[in-house]
Amino acid sequence: MIIKIEPAGFFMHTVILIANLENPDPEDQDIREYLDANELEPKHRSEGDFEGRNSESMQFGGCYLGKHTGEISLIQQRYVEAEIVAHEINRHLGESDQPVEIPDNRREGAVAELLKTFNNDDAFREMDDGKYEVALDGEKVREAARSLLAS
Repeated sequence: MIIKIEPAGFFMHTVILIANLENPDPEDQDIREYLDANELEPKHRSEGDFEGRNSESMQFGGCYLGKHTGEISLIQQRYVEAEIVAHEINRHLGESDQPVEIPDNRREGAVAELLKTFNNDDAFREMDDGKYEVALDGEKVREAARSLLAS
């Protein structure tokens, strides 16, 4: 889901949530459920073209969403972190003198299981510039994958 924030008058802003209807992002359903659970209704809702994709647009007043924008951002952050860690898991599986070969029909499930082990606070390390990087131990990832495949 794309989040756009636009000025809307004197010290005000509009928050627009844009969901691709043809190819939804993984976090879209969780965000919709969050909005429903908190009874947050958009001021305007429409469907149409956004950057060449059939999309739904939900417009909210910035004050109305208030603290909820932080929670929505955290939902997105969790999905982005999982994507980054999954990418690193796949990289570590192949980058070795003894790579771990996972059959295509088992790869998605195996990576999902490995994410349960490796997608945590220890997966990220703060760098000198204050940014974070993924810091997985490649050998531990491969050992876990081999163990998973053996079971």
